[in-house]
Amino acid sequence: MASTGLTNAEQSQRTRRALLDTARATFAAQGYVAASTEEIVRRAGVTRGALYYHFRDKAALFEAVFDEVRGEYLAALRTAIAAAEGDAWQRLMTGVDLFLEGIQDPTAQRIVYIDGPAVLDWSSEQRRAPAIALLREIFAPLMAAGIIEQLPLDALLRQLWALFFNAAVDIAQAEEGALALRDRQVVLRRILNGLRPPGS
Repeated sequence: MASTGLTNAEQSQRTRRALLDTARATFAAQGYVAASTEEIVRRAGVTRGALYYHFRDKAALFEAVFDEVRGEYLAALRTAIAAAEGDAWQRLMTGVDLFLEGIQDPTAQRIVYIDGPAVLDWSSEQRRAPAIALLREIFAPLMAAGIIEQLPLDALLRQLWALFFNAAVDIAQAEEGALALRDRQVVLRRILNGLRPPGS
């Protein structure tokens, strides 16, 4: 067998990357239940032993794919909010719209909001932490500036996480996703407006 010129560490990383990329495409197209590790290994061009070297099982592979997809989704949302025009409140409203629109991406929809809640433990702090961190970046300055009322911040962030997450799951699983998106958009905007001080 000809040498690839790669170190063992580089070859290992390349194999892991191939597994993640192939699994991502397979999970997005077929869903977690229908996707088989046999097909993922075959399409990735690696051995079954390589799969189990990098990932304990199918669920662990899915979790790694989920973390990547969700991470990219949150990073794109963070960048878009920072670049949005208007004052802090207008950027928040833009962020709500972008969050909801992002749910319509087929890969994020399937992996994060359809299969994610079914496969992964959503009660853990680790699972919620990235989204709550983004919410903190948005809402802590709004509270400090008096744009929203002074409330227990941690409690607020966890309630908002639940609100946004459940809205996303509803949209992803709805038969008429566009209608579900519009309805949640109206409701989320109204709830968030309720955080503003009276008369603002």
